[in-house]
Amino acid sequence: MLRLRRLATVVVVAPIVVLAAALPASAHVTVHSYDAVRGGSDAVLSFRTPNEMDNATTVKLQVFLPTDTPLLGVLVQPLDGWQFAVKNITLNKPVQTDDGPITQAVSEVTWTGGHIPVGGYQDFDIDVSDLPKVPSLTFKALQTYSNGKVVRWIETAPKGGPEPDFPAPTLHLPRHLASTAAGGHSSKNLNRGLAIAGLALGALSLVVAGFALLRRWEAG
Repeated sequence: MLRLRRLATVVVVAPIVVLAAALPASAHVTVHSYDAVRGGSDAVLSFRTPNEMDNATTVKLQVFLPTDTPLLGVLVQPLDGWQFAVKNITLNKPVQTDDGPITQAVSEVTWTGGHIPVGGYQDFDIDVSDLPKVPSLTFKALQTYSNGKVVRWIETAPKGGPEPDFPAPTLHLPRHLASTAAGGHSSKNLNRGLAIAGLALGALSLVVAGFALLRRWEAG
């Protein structure tokens, strides 16, 4: 009976572990894009902001754009229930473009007036006309909750080091878009859905096989 109980425990716990591996380890403010490349143009950057508290809502997000490798021609996507404010700075070194030197760039975008409920998230989007030719972009972000707490997503990890507790949103810029990127959001969501479905089917198969083995042992 002891062996049967141990086997039953493994059969039940194993699929839970498999499915847990498919879930994100943590929820931070992140930045992603489906069309951003090094030196690219007309790319949409989304700052995904989850509400991590169970007793407060998110009421403000501040995103600080890099100014040493500035983003040119930044426009903010209007969002129902939210207002945004943009701060510009004069660059220490103008950026040379085909249309002449650019001396100013957006350094900060702030969203206020709305709220992200408990258990929810919101994407805050900006459009960038011209991206710098760099391998990655790091943004600092401040997330303010309705109880007054401010979470500072500003930490960076040393190369090869562990992820910090409050990592700054970082966007890695490929040289070219992968061929699968043509499908945009739908193809990425489909691939993710297929992967999770495969894990679920594998877990179910493990359960069925385990109970079949239990029956065989009991019959013997």
